[in-house]
Amino acid sequence: MSRKLQFLYLFVFIATVAFNIYFYLDQQDHLRKMQCFTAREQAKALDGFIRAFRQTYQQRFLQDRIPLNEENIKLLPVTNMAAITQKFSTMMHRKVSVRTVSDRPRDPRNRAEGLELESIRYFRAHPKKRVFYRMVEDEKGARFFYASALYVSAQCLKCHGKKEEAPAYIRQKFDRAYGYHLGELRGVIAVSLSQTQMKKNLATVVWVNVGKIVLGSLIFLVAFYFLLRRYAKKEEVYTRKLKEEVAQKTAALEKKSDQLRYRLYHDDLTGLPNRHALLETLERAATVSLVLINVDDFNEINDFYGHEIGDVLILQLANFLRERYAKEGVRLYRMPSDEFALLYDNLGERAQLEAEIQRVVEGVHDYTFLIEGEDIHLRVAAGASMEESDVLITADMAMKWAKTKKRDWVVFDHSLNIGARYRENIAWAERLKKALDEDRIVPYFQPIKPLDARQPLIYEALIRLVESDGTVHMPGEFLEIAKKTRYYPRLTLVMARKVFEAFENLPYHVSLNLSYLDLMNAETLDRLTQMIASYGMAERLHIEILESEGIERFDELEKSLQRFRSLGVKVSLDDFGSGYSNFINVANLDFDILKIDGTLIRQIHHDISRQITVETIVDFAKKLNIRTCAEFVGSAEVLEIVREMGVDYVQGFYLGEPKPADDLV
Repeated sequence: MSRKLQFLYLFVFIATVAFNIYFYLDQQDHLRKMQCFTAREQAKALDGFIRAFRQTYQQRFLQDRIPLNEENIKLLPVTNMAAITQKFSTMMHRKVSVRTVSDRPRDPRNRAEGLELESIRYFRAHPKKRVFYRMVEDEKGARFFYASALYVSAQCLKCHGKKEEAPAYIRQKFDRAYGYHLGELRGVIAVSLSQTQMKKNLATVVWVNVGKIVLGSLIFLVAFYFLLRRYAKKEEVYTRKLKEEVAQKTAALEKKSDQLRYRLYHDDLTGLPNRHALLETLERAATVSLVLINVDDFNEINDFYGHEIGDVLILQLANFLRERYAKEGVRLYRMPSDEFALLYDNLGERAQLEAEIQRVVEGVHDYTFLIEGEDIHLRVAAGASMEESDVLITADMAMKWAKTKKRDWVVFDHSLNIGARYRENIAWAERLKKALDEDRIVPYFQPIKPLDARQPLIYEALIRLVESDGTVHMPGEFLEIAKKTRYYPRLTLVMARKVFEAFENLPYHVSLNLSYLDLMNAETLDRLTQMIASYGMAERLHIEILESEGIERFDELEKSLQRFRSLGVKVSLDDFGSGYSNFINVANLDFDILKIDGTLIRQIHHDISRQITVETIVDFAKKLNIRTCAEFVGSAEVLEIVREMGVDYVQGFYLGEPKPADDLV
């Protein structure tokens, strides 16, 4: 039997013993009360009989005017009561005693003693009391004493009032017992009942009842013990099966956890460590060198061959880089979209880094990739850095510099003109960290108004960084830099929490912008879904993704979006029409709203080609049952044009500027 069941049985055993003790004490108390009640009723009956006897004889003498003399005075209760009670006590074998007594008797035989005197004193101290009783035990044994008060009545005063008014025989015979007053205490009728036999009888009843309870308790404890033994055996079997099941599920959870952790730090397509893994490595690394590689014109490849072919090409490039360059001391990472990173542990000189980056770029340029029987050559641009701090930012700056200057590769150097930009980025990174620590990341909200009154009003949440002096910075100043730091996931979650807090008790819908990095970060997605459930925002939440960020990784994007849709969240595609819009993928991803890019809307009233493009997008969306929203509506003229085109929502400064949550009506 388990320790838990042993404690349970011990508890029940102690409770049963305690109940038996309580029952025994309760029985004794109950029977004592019954004994007292019975004795009191018996004494009360005797007392009533004596009173009736006394009053009857006294009234007979007084009402019938029986003359008092030496012969008939003996018939009065006052003279023969002592003899009667003595005879009664003898007949009852001294178990019952009835006396009429006083503390100032005329007959010495009626003198009060012991409890009789105590009862007289009690009645004098409590004039309104009529009964005194007590259960006593002394040398005579257990007995019940009962006394009732005798007060002077008008009938008594005929013999015991004024002496000169008493009957002649009384005046001649007795010199005392005169001068009584109406209501004065004369004495008591004292009844004493032996309780010895009653006590024995009641004790027998108590022990019989207690014996029954004890026997029942023993039977219960034995039965309960065997039931526990039977339950314990079943519990052992159940526990064993449960442990086996827990072990199986624990193993499955550990496997699932390993899979989730793997997905968090690895790219689904190539199996390479991802940007998240690179950031963690850089936090622990001391001196490293980093090379970033970006495929030129990859969007055009996707548009021409399709995304499936684009994925195959990325996979071939990953295998090429892994086999050719990811050797001892070199780690390969898949960055977002069409970028890769090579992290070197042991390049000590700049010349070595320059030679390595040139070798990598030339190797890619010279390699022939085979896609469905066609030869494809890739052009890449690369940037590298050996900076001890913010090596990722500086390598990215070098890569973008190379693309801007149409160069194959660039190694970051402070002597380049990008140094100022680098220092500005570093400053912004520090400013961003401080703003997060001091809670100065603030959401502003701009209305997205429906042109159909049946549709809900939506507010788009726009991030702002507010300085200590109140200066408000727009996202274009810091958001791209934030994406290159480890602070970006934190920035997204802080923004989401503040948006949900602001709209938890408001009746409007709200739209939250998420980037490709957010959608590919499993930890960020987990936290977001938890917050959505916690704040109850699913039915009123829209998420917006940029066309340029998400569509390149169609499969991964679809998994993330489906996770939101399963909660009831609506999904919008932002800036549609800004680049190489892929209508097929838009249809497959099943968006709720297409937000038409502001570059098409802003001058639509002056440009017929923009009008045609927007009409095409609106017509395409309506056929797929997708709503549309025109951004950057800056005038009544623009508003009227997009209304006539059938746009569902409008947004822009003409309709409402972004405002803090406190300014929302």
